[in-house]
Amino acid sequence: MVWCGVSPQLEGMGGLYCEDCEVAVPTEDHTQRSGIHAWAIDPEQAEQLWALSEQLSGVTLE
Repeated sequence: MVWCGVSPQLEGMGGLYCEDCEVAVPTEDHTQRSGIHAWAIDPEQAEQLWALSEQLSGVTLE
């Protein structure tokens, strides 16, 4: 994670997923432990998780 935060290669780039000192790439192979799986970047699932987190914690954030 340190590499992802300080690498000159990534200067000016944001919104990336990094692993093993590389930018991670999307994958549809659910048997792989590496890569970006569709569920990890699904905005609808993110909203559902956010709502559940607010409900369970009793804290509403905007």
